[in-house]
Amino acid sequence: MTKTQKLTVSALLTAVGMLLPLLTHLLGTGAAGTVVLPMHLPVLLCGFLCGPLCGLACGLLVPVCNCLLTGMPVAYPMLPIVTCELMTYGALSGVFSKKTPLCRKPWGVYAALLLTMVCGRAVYGGAWAALFLLNPAMKAPTVVAAMITGLPGICMQLILVPSLVMAVEHGFRGDKKALAAAVAQIKSDQAACVVLRDGAVVKTAEGRGIGPILGLFDEGVLAGTTVVDKIVGKAAAMVMTAGGVSACYALTVSKTALSWFRAHGVAVEYETCVDVIINRQGDGPCPMEQTVKEIENEDEALFALRRKIDELKKG
Repeated sequence: MTKTQKLTVSALLTAVGMLLPLLTHLLGTGAAGTVVLPMHLPVLLCGFLCGPLCGLACGLLVPVCNCLLTGMPVAYPMLPIVTCELMTYGALSGVFSKKTPLCRKPWGVYAALLLTMVCGRAVYGGAWAALFLLNPAMKAPTVVAAMITGLPGICMQLILVPSLVMAVEHGFRGDKKALAAAVAQIKSDQAACVVLRDGAVVKTAEGRGIGPILGLFDEGVLAGTTVVDKIVGKAAAMVMTAGGVSACYALTVSKTALSWFRAHGVAVEYETCVDVIINRQGDGPCPMEQTVKEIENEDEALFALRRKIDELKKG
């Protein structure tokens, strides 16, 4: 996953982690939370899919926000205990699945999940013991009691987490294969620009300069796609964002294009980054880059680029 994808998925799973307990509370079955453990599933998925840092953040935000929204878990003593447990789940699921040899094993997701659940319960017990030493009158379920009550939820995690993780990762592997094939097409001069959606080629374009991406924009095929292009400067980047692309892979990208993509929330990967895109003669900046150098509006950029192309053709 790209950084943008990780942040998006993390935000979505954090929202799910707040929505599921809220629904049980609104339906008048708040006590069911200790049985089905609705906060655990999204936190575990966040760690597995997005890595330890995102999982840690999700494990912190979910219980705290749920406490504020529904009062569950109660602020004391359960909030600190549950927060420590969920932060452990989020962080260690990411560590075991991304940073250890388990990530290369076909059964690795199952082993990582079991290790994470054991460590999370151990942290639950440690937090419980620390609070009990401070306040012997504290009333909170012990590790054994929590595990017995939450057995249905634990079984759900063992079934759902590996299945969902493998399904998502399979989808991303398909995207990577399509991306590699698109890059190979461009490097072998079979295409100048390739448009991908859902792991499949939607459209290819041939030509030089800004022409191929402008043609794809005019066809209306860019929205929600990943564009693989040979050379991407600010001019091409502005056309892509005007067309609504989600991501771009460039063999060569300019620093101004990178800044434009990042400012407009487009995920970008590249092989080479240069200060400026050079013209075909190699003796100065690309005229298209010069055309949009001072422009910050996509519609203005499209108008200026078309006018410049007409001027060059007449010249």
